[in-house]
Amino acid sequence: MFPLLPFVAGVLTGAVALRLIRTDKTKAGVEAGVEKARAGMEKAQDTLRGAAVSSLEAIENASARARKRLTAEEAVADEEVAAADAGAAPAVAAADAASEQAGKPAPARRKRVPRAAAKPKKAKATPAARAEAEPGAAGEDAGS
Repeated sequence: MFPLLPFVAGVLTGAVALRLIRTDKTKAGVEAGVEKARAGMEKAQDTLRGAAVSSLEAIENASARARKRLTAEEAVADEEVAAADAGAAPAVAAADAASEQAGKPAPARRKRVPRAAAKPKKAKATPAARAEAEPGAAGEDAGS
């Protein structure tokens, strides 16, 4: 008798749900919900697009500032080099300028040695290792 009650309740609930789904009012409610969801998705998309544009503009401005700063530093460095080369022969100055324009490769970076590899760890002292390290202490005590 008890297993029959949940079955009957499920059948009745299904029948009521089917009648509600088939009514025009429910269809209109579902369509309104779909339209509301679409509007929400469009709003979220517009917000995301605006955030992406503003972040790209910020990156563009930051790179322009960095570019301006680096070109200013290069100009100062070029002036210092020119002042230092003023006393040197013109051929040497021309060779230096040509090598700077050619773009020398950056020096190779040194590999970093991990700290664990730099200093070997000490072995833990076990009772057997202690006995081997001090043969007179362990063996003679037992024999006396």
